Amino acid sequence: LKDDPENLPVVQIELGWSYYQNQQYQIAIDQLQKAVNSQLLTPKQQFDCLRLIGFSYEMLKDHQRARAFLEDALSTEIPEKEKRYAYFELGKVLFSMEEIIEAEHYFSLAESLFDDEEKNYKLSIDYFLGFTALLQKNFRRAVQRFESIIRLSDDTKDQVSGYFGLAHIHYYKKDYQALLDLCEKILRLDTNFFDKETLGYFMCFAYLNMQKWNELEMFFKELESNYPDGRYASEYPKFQNALQKRKSAGNDKN
Repeated sequence: LKDDPENLPVVQIELGWSYYQNQQYQIAIDQLQKAVNSQLLTPKQQFDCLRLIGFSYEMLKDHQRARAFLEDALSTEIPEKEKRYAYFELGKVLFSMEEIIEAEHYFSLAESLFDDEEKNYKLSIDYFLGFTALLQKNFRRAVQRFESIIRLSDDTKDQVSGYFGLAHIHYYKKDYQALLDLCEKILRLDTNFFDKETLGYFMCFAYLNMQKWNELEMFFKELESNYPDGRYASEYPKFQNALQKRKSAGNDKN
């Protein structure tokens, strides 16, 4: 199609989608960028290319470029309803960048555009808006969002994300027994839960403050073994020191 420039961009768009589905994100970006550079696209095609480039950069963890392309996509003159996925993804990108107020804004825009039938997206928005509220210390609003997930979910794996949000609230409030109960419930409901590292840290934190030394020793060994350089590694000395002091106190008594 090199001699047919008017149709070549359509093929490049389809190639972009195909490479994206195959998780070959940089090649997808290259193909879609060629289509955009043709300046032959309709506004809808332009929007789809820009948002898919943004999605691809998001998958590559290049949040700055993902944000730039998603913002360009949202400036395209197409019906607002068709922008809902881009609003949602931009909210996720901004959340990853810890720009919480901006993320909340775009999640709220997306929420107003999704239909009731698009339940998975609405539940995901509840999850993210629960955490944006939590990070702003608005615990009442966060609880409402997390309880909404639990109430509206049809399967336990979706409900677990609501319980996980509530666990964060009890962690912040230092309600140790409630935190433990929720962590144990999450592991019962979903043995393959996506963030066992955080659950392990929460349980160690609770056992330390409840002075349950045997449980702390057992769970801390597992946490340290599975995540030696994990996100909570800076907290490990606190657990190690507490256990060491406990052993020293026991030896002194003997």
